[in-house]
Amino acid sequence: MNKTEINKRINDQPFAYVALWQFIGFALLVCIVWVSETMDLPNLFFGIPHEEVNIFRACLISAAVILCAIIVVGNTYLQQKHIIKGLLLVCSSCQKVKVNEEKWKHMDEYVSEHSLAAFSHGLCPECYEKMNREIDSRMEAGSDKP
Repeated sequence: MNKTEINKRINDQPFAYVALWQFIGFALLVCIVWVSETMDLPNLFFGIPHEEVNIFRACLISAAVILCAIIVVGNTYLQQKHIIKGLLLVCSSCQKVKVNEEKWKHMDEYVSEHSLAAFSHGLCPECYEKMNREIDSRMEAGSDKP
């Protein structure tokens, strides 16, 4: 699999990519818990008195990390589902989005309600030039009048 195919898969499944990295992070946390418990890292690094291996403590902390992982990945899934909801039917003329069979909303209003995105408006270079030409033509037409 080459780099282009990997990037296409990542773009096709953004949740899976995010969930993979979250899973790796939580797996590392569980590994750190067990390494710390078996090698007594507080004793090695900080000189804290040696403690015997406590399997119950390691299992309890690992269970807490796994519970946090389930909550975080679940929340990420819900956020992704909320943000990426599928295809939108957009009017080619006025750019309104079809909400249901009878209702259409302005695109910026719809997206703001259904995601965390915020809108700010401006002009692209082509529209800026078009607007300037229109203003210039109106000014020329207005100056011809007495």
